[in-house]
Parts: sequence; structure tokens; C-alpha cells
Amino acid sequence: MRQVIFGLALAAVILGAVGADEIAKADAPSSDASWCNDFSDPQTLKDDWKFDGSRFLVPRTKFSIGSEPTASAGKVMVVEANKATGIMLSAPSKVDLAKTPVMRWRWRVVTPVILKAGEKEPDDQAAVVYFGDGTLLKQRCIGYRWELDTPLGTNGREKYAAGMMTVDHTAIRNRTTPVGKWVIEEHNVVEDYRKAYGKMPDSYFIISVGANSQYTGSSTRAEIDFIEFIPEREGKTAEQKPEQARAGTQETKKK
Repeated sequence: MRQVIFGLALAAVILGAVGADEIAKADAPSSDASWCNDFSDPQTLKDDWKFDGSRFLVPRTKFSIGSEPTASAGKVMVVEANKATGIMLSAPSKVDLAKTPVMRWRWRVVTPVILKAGEKEPDDQAAVVYFGDGTLLKQRCIGYRWELDTPLGTNGREKYAAGMMTVDHTAIRNRTTPVGKWVIEEHNVVEDYRKAYGKMPDSYFIISVGANSQYTGSSTRAEIDFIEFIPEREGKTAEQKPEQARAGTQETKKK
């Protein structure tokens, strides 16, 4: 009897280890990615990323590389916004969007935006990831936002920089995802961009990571484990936004 119990216990341990290994693989960067930044080398933040999005008299969102044992490579991009705004831009090289149209990333919010009682959620997010293209005078991008109370799937359109930048954004996370929980996102950015603007994105494109807390006066923190571009896999890519949701999109302008 003891042998049977011991055998069952050993089997449970083995199966548990296998399950943990599978989860680890699911959370790791893909082997077939055409481009991946896992922030394992802190120098990449200086060499491959550039800050943008400053506003007069508004503090800058801070970006740094930090150690994190639960990250795939032990390092993360730390995104901290203390009553601040700003983004970090990168232009991934050697990415063929025809072959690897899916942007995949792992992220979490450690300290979310805080709203006062009865306060309507403004244009503040603890984390947002963008994909876009354009010229110096006309830029278009799509944004994947980690909101607070905004319902999942909510779509909107904003104009920034005196109308030179258009952002079509969607709430893909909110308070329904527990604080501190890592999540993986997979989005076909080529298809999302086409649905937003009626055209295919340029082969030269920009991705960016940002956070805003200037309107709520919050102090937020988010972490990015990695960002990569991979082939589309049947049944894996996040469901695309319904066309009817765009019909009700409201457009506003912000400086």
C-alpha cells in the first residue's frame, strides 16, 4: 500500500514538473521569432530605444532595465510614471511583416492607475504598446492599452501633436487582470492596422512602449518581459476587433 501511495505521489511530482515546464515554455520567447528584445542586455535600451512624447511642465515617464527572477531572461523593461507621460520608440530591423505579422509580448502591471471616488477614467494607462508608421508630419499607429475601468474591447481614436499623430487604440487589459500577474499578448498588427486605417502598414515601422499618469496624478509601474514578431498561428492570435465597434469610434484631438 505504501508503495502504491509513494508511486502516486512520485507521479504527481513528475506531472507537476512537466506542467511547470510547459508553462515556462509558453511564457518564453518563440524560437521562430524574426526579431525579439528580451532586455537581457541593458545596453539595448540605450542603443535600440529612444524616448519621445515629452510635454511642457509634465514629468517624463521613466524607463529602465531591472532584474526580475520571473522574467524569461531575468531582466525586464521597467516603466514608471509618476504624474508623468512618455514613450520609448524602437524600429525593429529585419522584420518581414508578410512572414511574421504577429507582435507578441509578455507584460504585467505592478502598480496601476488610481482613480478618485466618482472620477471618470481619463487618458491615463499604466502600460500601452504601440505599432505604427508614417512620416515626421503624419503618423498613424494602433495602441494596445492596459486600462483600469474601461471595458475590454473598447476602441477609440485620438489625435496628438497638433493632429500630426493619429492613434487608434483598444483596451485589451483592465482591472480584471490581477495586479502583478504576467500575461502574454499576441496580435496580428498588420491586420489590426489595416482594419483601423484601410491600408497596409509600411515595411518600415515603429513600435513603442509607454505609460501616462499625468491626469490622475498616479504613480504607476509596469514591466515588459519581451517583445517579438512571430508567424501567425492558427487559433493562437487574439481575436480581431469587430468592424461594428469601429463605426462608433469617436475622434478627439489632444496636444
